This record gives sequence, C-alpha cells and structure tokens, in this order.
Amino acid sequence: MKIGRKAKPDSPDEMALVHHALENPIRRRMIILMVEGCLSVEGIGLAVGPKMLDYHLHRLELAGLIYLAGGKIALTESGEAYGGLVKSQAERGGAW
Repeated sequence: MKIGRKAKPDSPDEMALVHHALENPIRRRMIILMVEGCLSVEGIGLAVGPKMLDYHLHRLELAGLIYLAGGKIALTESGEAYGGLVKSQAERGGAW
C-alpha cells in the first residue's frame, strides 16, 4: 500500500528529517526490508530486533517515509523513492 506524498522534501527542514532518519544503519535496514515487502511492525521487529523499534519507526514516520496504522506499515511515495535509493546503494556496497 502506498500513501501519496511527494517524492522530494519541499524544505531544508524536511530534508533534515529525511537525512536524520536515513543516517542510522538500523533504519536503513528497516527501509530496505519495507521496500522488499516486509510491511508489518512485527516482521520488521523480528528482522532488526525489538530494541528501540518504536523510536526507529517514529523517526521514519516523522520524515514522511512511512505511515503506520494498526501494526501495518505503508511506504509513502517518498519512502519508496528513498528506500529504493538506499537499497541500490547497499547492493553496490556503498556508504548507505
């Protein structure tokens, strides 16, 4: 499920939220899992561990990359775009 949201941040403040969300290796792993189809809070928790899971999900939601509803995760348009970028960088062994 995709929630309509612009693919690019409109302001420096929005860009800072995205940068902060994606600078953390756990959140980068989470967004990659989501792009690959793992869209339940439980599934993400099993994959990355429960430590600070709510905090990490909150940071991704605050950045406009995901939307949470009833234990399910939906990627926004931005989440799909940035998630694809993060996944591509990881597959090439990049800094992401």
